[in-house]
Amino acid sequence: MFDPRDPMERFYWHYDSRRQLSMAQIIAMESVDVETVALIWLLLEHGVSLTVAGPTDPQPGIGKTTTLNALLQFLPEGTALAYMSGMYENFAFTRIPSIDPVTTYALCNEVSDHLPIYMWGRIARRYLTLPAQGYHIATSIHADTIADVISMYHHDLHLRAEDVRRLGLVVNIGLVGRVYPLRRRWFTTHFFQPDADPQHPDDIVPIPLSLWNEFDDTFEHADQAILDDLAQWTGIPPAEFASKLRRRIEALRKASKGYGVDNGQMYDAIDEVRQCEKKSLP
Repeated sequence: MFDPRDPMERFYWHYDSRRQLSMAQIIAMESVDVETVALIWLLLEHGVSLTVAGPTDPQPGIGKTTTLNALLQFLPEGTALAYMSGMYENFAFTRIPSIDPVTTYALCNEVSDHLPIYMWGRIARRYLTLPAQGYHIATSIHADTIADVISMYHHDLHLRAEDVRRLGLVVNIGLVGRVYPLRRRWFTTHFFQPDADPQHPDDIVPIPLSLWNEFDDTFEHADQAILDDLAQWTGIPPAEFASKLRRRIEALRKASKGYGVDNGQMYDAIDEVRQCEKKSLP
């Protein structure tokens, strides 16, 4: 049985990549910008679920595992990680009385039918509906666009619209360029609108938070109306939300200078932001 405490086991089960990168290092490589990551950071701190999607044409080195691991650094303090065992998963952790779903992220290496160490079918459906029980999930999948993500979750795996709406953030990544080495880019970042439209209860609405512009290799960001909606969803007053976002942008800009700080230093940068905000509390 999978033991997540063993580094070799985590590597074998595809929970760790060959080359671990911090989010600061990923930004320094220009795969994504600080504004995009700062917003994801703020949302992850408020318990959103996360999917990292890569190309349907499997290519080595896309970076789904590396990206997922780097983003896990932003989970709330005190978060417990429950590692899934692919098609062998029995969800026994949900029956442990001491586990609090609100502070627990269920981590799955990949939702696909490629290998038995991944999840598919009824096992994947049960996993992806854990947010209905108060848990949060973080996983990776093969999907080229946000439409493909929705199609996989809603049609292939037969999740109800309300279950898909609980899945929070989706980051679509891939490779660009025609000569080696190819460049990695976060093509899009979306957030599923969590509230159903009474007129269209079966609609699944992905809200664009960041879009990569291939013409000038820049990122376009959510407008103020979207940021205000996100502030309302997190329960943070808009002015405070803007302040928190700016603080994270500044921290990431500092951490990603040069080649970017490593994972240990990234944790220190995150902790510095959180300690600063705790001191400013009334």
